[in-house]
Parts: sequence; C-alpha cells; structure tokens
Amino acid sequence: MEAKMARGPRVGNEALLKAGLELMRQAGKSLSRRPSKGRAMIYDLPNGETVRARTCNDHILISVAESPDNGARLNIEGTDWLLLIMPEIERTLGRVIAYLLPTEEVVEEVRRTHRDWLDSKPNTKGKNTTRNLWFRPDGPDKASGYAEKWSKYQLHGEASTEQEAEAASLPEESAQTGSLKEEVEVSCLRVARVAGVPVEAVKITIDFGV
Repeated sequence: MEAKMARGPRVGNEALLKAGLELMRQAGKSLSRRPSKGRAMIYDLPNGETVRARTCNDHILISVAESPDNGARLNIEGTDWLLLIMPEIERTLGRVIAYLLPTEEVVEEVRRTHRDWLDSKPNTKGKNTTRNLWFRPDGPDKASGYAEKWSKYQLHGEASTEQEAEAASLPEESAQTGSLKEEVEVSCLRVARVAGVPVEAVKITIDFGV
C-alpha cells in the first residue's frame, strides 16, 4: 500500500494500540498484557509466545541499537513476535493496518539493510544508532517496500481510531514509545527526505528555556 507523507495531526498511541489489539482479536490471537515498569508494550499469546507492540504514525518500522555497531542489540528484540500498528493513511484518524512479524526475521533484515547501507560508503560520522525499514515504496532503496515484502504477515480485519478522536493528538509523545529522542530522529528523517540531503546533515535543537 502506498501512502504519501501526511500533514495532518498525529493519531494517539493508545488509539493505534487499541485498534491493533482489535485486529489481533479478529485474527483469533487475543493478547494479554504483561506487567511492565517502563513503556514497553509486551503481551502474551494464548500459546505462551510473546509479542512486543509498536505503533508509528508513519509507515516506518523504527528501531534503535544500543551502539553504532551493526550487531548491537536492538530495542525491538526480546520477544517472539513484533506487532507493528500504523494508520492506513499516515497521521490520519480512520482505518488501521497492522503486521504480526517474526522478531528474528525483522532483526536479521534490519541488520542486513544497515550493513548494505554502510557498504555504500554513506556520508556519516559513524554514530547513528537508528535503524529504519520503510513500508512505503518511496523510502531509501536498500530499506523500503516492506508493505509488499511482508504482506503475508499483515493482519486481516477492520479496526479504526475514529472513536478515539479526543485522544488522537499527542504532540509531546513519540510515535513509537513516547521517547523524545526517537521523535527527533523521525523528524530528522522527514526533513532530510524533503531536502534531499543525508540525515546526518539535519540537526534539530530544542530550547527548553523558552
């Protein structure tokens, strides 16, 4: 599915999560939440396998590594499955799409595409820890088109965020996990894409004293 970069308000994380859980229920894979002290959304399947839920307003799977090394641990590791939940139209209330992805396969693909990117000799200072897979076909050549590549993992059914309109806009939270760092990284990606420059050339400064 192809969607242009949306310019509207963002859809609330909780609204996306609720819709994603409904799609899982419709697929006969109801989830039960595990107790967690942090923001991680970890669930159990009836068969005992574990699922990490991630939401994003854009059609991108964002992961962050513990270090710039290609083999560094990613913040999407640690469960059997990864449930990625996104608006059907980026940053727009309405129908939601979700993918139930094998974590091991996702991690392998993230590392492969990052390795390919490094092999292309990019203009980078070597400190980047963000690893992204674009579900749109118009992302970076080495890491895009995953809506088609992973279509077999898409959940079938129908769920919407329109009922959650009052909580739809959360400007202070990240589209992923509420992390300011990840929100800045996503913003840098958008600016770099529009400007046609390497993401390393984009710098965002936040003055909390204003």
